[in-house]
Amino acid sequence: MKNSIPLILAVLLGLAAVFAVSKIISTNTAKIEEKVKIVAATRDLMAGEVIAEGFFMPREVPVSAVPTQAIPWNRASMILGQRLKQPVQKGNYIFIQDVGLSQGMSNVVGEGEWAVAIQIADKAMASLLQSGDEVAIVGTFKIDHKGGAGVPPGQKDVTMVLFPKVRVLEIPSGKRDQNLEGVIIVLLPPQQAQALIAASRIAELTPVLRRSNDPTALNRMDAGMVTQETFSAMLNDLELVTIPETPKK
Repeated sequence: MKNSIPLILAVLLGLAAVFAVSKIISTNTAKIEEKVKIVAATRDLMAGEVIAEGFFMPREVPVSAVPTQAIPWNRASMILGQRLKQPVQKGNYIFIQDVGLSQGMSNVVGEGEWAVAIQIADKAMASLLQSGDEVAIVGTFKIDHKGGAGVPPGQKDVTMVLFPKVRVLEIPSGKRDQNLEGVIIVLLPPQQAQALIAASRIAELTPVLRRSNDPTALNRMDAGMVTQETFSAMLNDLELVTIPETPKK
């Protein structure tokens, strides 16, 4: 009986090891990154070619590896009939910037989306953005408040996130007309497009560049809001600094 105890212990330890390894494998499997399909060339494509069926194929890549300018496979139809502005080698991605919109920009608008042109305050950011970038739209506007706690009624400035994730279709600034400076064109579902149009008339809009395909910060409520009280609260518990008449060494 005594000789069987080490054997039993060895069997139990072996089973425990197998269970631990299985647990690690299942955990790692659960952490495998999600993949998406994007548009890639089926053959070497020359500049000036008009894209037709058979010119492109789906290519599966991890979400974190999707280039900003890549075209999702579910939007592949938007490049049909468009003329390539530059050559694309077989197997390489076809980017939005590779395609000349010879049949109009409407062909690039996704199904169930509307393109909205908005004037933004940060013209420097507008010059840095590219087609395909993802941005959050932040608005600064005035709201009425009833007053209280010694504060008279009136209006106060509020800054908050309006749309946490919006895709940029094009940056026409400086390309056609000086009046387009600071203009960006974004894609939104119809109801949200209407809301953005209304917001552009009463608010100062600023795009904030997001990491492409970032799955976080998608709820506009999470960012909170900034008001004058935000800066007043920063003064709490701070020691008041006085400037001496004669500087001390």
